[in-house]
Amino acid sequence: MTYEHFETIIKDLEQIRERSHSIHKLGIDLLEYEEPYQKVITHLLNSVFKPEGKDWIDWYLYERPGFNLGETLTAFDENDNEICHNIFSLWQTVNPYLK
Repeated sequence: MTYEHFETIIKDLEQIRERSHSIHKLGIDLLEYEEPYQKVITHLLNSVFKPEGKDWIDWYLYERPGFNLGETLTAFDENDNEICHNIFSLWQTVNPYLK
C-alpha cells in the first residue's frame, strides 16, 4: 500500500465516521445498516496490517476525536513524541506493521 492510497482510505473513513456521528446525534440509529460495511472494512484492514497497525488506525479514527469528551486525544511514542496527530503521522506509525 502506498501513502497516497492510505491517505485516501483514511479520509474516506473519516468522512463516513463524521456522517454517522451527525446522523446519530439526530437520534437515528444506523448500526444494523452500517455493521456489515464495518465488518468488510475491518477484514480488509486486517489483511493489510498486523494487529498493532490496525489498532492504531482504529484509535485514530474512533477514539482520538473524543466525541464524548469534546476534545481531541493525543498519543505519544516511547520518547514522548506525539504520534498519530494527522494522517501522515498515522502512516509513519502503522507503516512498520504492514503485512
